[in-house]
Amino acid sequence: SSDLIDIALASYNGEAFIAEQLQSILACQRQAGDEAFAPGNINVSDNMSSDGTATVVKALSAQHPNIRFFPNSNRGVINNFNHAIQQCSADYVMLSDQDDVWLPEKMQLSLQKLLELEQRYGKDCPVLVFTDLHVTDSRLQITAPSFFAAQRLIPDSYRYPKHIFLANVAPGCTMIMNRKLLELAMPVPVEASMHDWWLLLVASTFGQVAHIDRPTMLYRQHENNQVGAPSKRYATFLLSPLAQFRLAGQRLAQAEAQANAFMKRFPAIPQRCADTVQFLASFRKLSRTARLRGLMQKKIEHRTRAKKIILYLLALTLPRMRS
Repeated sequence: SSDLIDIALASYNGEAFIAEQLQSILACQRQAGDEAFAPGNINVSDNMSSDGTATVVKALSAQHPNIRFFPNSNRGVINNFNHAIQQCSADYVMLSDQDDVWLPEKMQLSLQKLLELEQRYGKDCPVLVFTDLHVTDSRLQITAPSFFAAQRLIPDSYRYPKHIFLANVAPGCTMIMNRKLLELAMPVPVEASMHDWWLLLVASTFGQVAHIDRPTMLYRQHENNQVGAPSKRYATFLLSPLAQFRLAGQRLAQAEAQANAFMKRFPAIPQRCADTVQFLASFRKLSRTARLRGLMQKKIEHRTRAKKIILYLLALTLPRMRS
């Protein structure tokens, strides 16, 4: 039925928290099931966990047939999410991590927003919606009520290619997307910086994106997180300026590699984004003068002053790569 939302959950050594996460998704589905929308499958792709993750998921799956377990030997977060998404057949897909807890209204709120966009722009438009979240410690005590605020994210950056190609603003674990976006964006290439960033770039370039300023889940931070949240940002402040500068250089290199993968996948990029993508993709091959000129023309741009300054310093100091 087209009324389904499938969930793509990527797991790896998640036995400590995955049962609680799956229960929270089931509760969400029950709440959404009161509406016109029926719950779909929860597809768990597991990266050959060495702990009891498989046992926990299979036990829950015996009670709830819509929880399905798919072992996946292709290592890495991107490969694991690709595999999870490939198991989804519904018109709408939500992404999930293994260690968070969804709030009961997450599905309804996200879907409502997505359907509004589809009504406005048509079902053939690739659409993505993401939300804010509460950051918590491992015991689910809230440490930051708003992820956007704690990370100093300006969520509507997706309206501006010059910002969005340089830094991701959308947490994947809050995303819902339509089939049209998946047809266009999948599979996420391994050259992408991250699966969620790639999906956001494709949606904002070729379709429509919206965000919800409400937290829809508890984002659990603990020792084994694959990708982290605010505490990491405060740690960055404590790094020496040189270490911060090196980190910024690494992130720029990742964004550049991703821009190249983007150009390879999509030979025809809308004019609105073309300058940004081409400039970023060739950043290290350009002369210092050409880099500075591009930055002054705001082909790419960070939204905070400190990051803008670092970007200019990188433009001046990065050695030029031979093409």
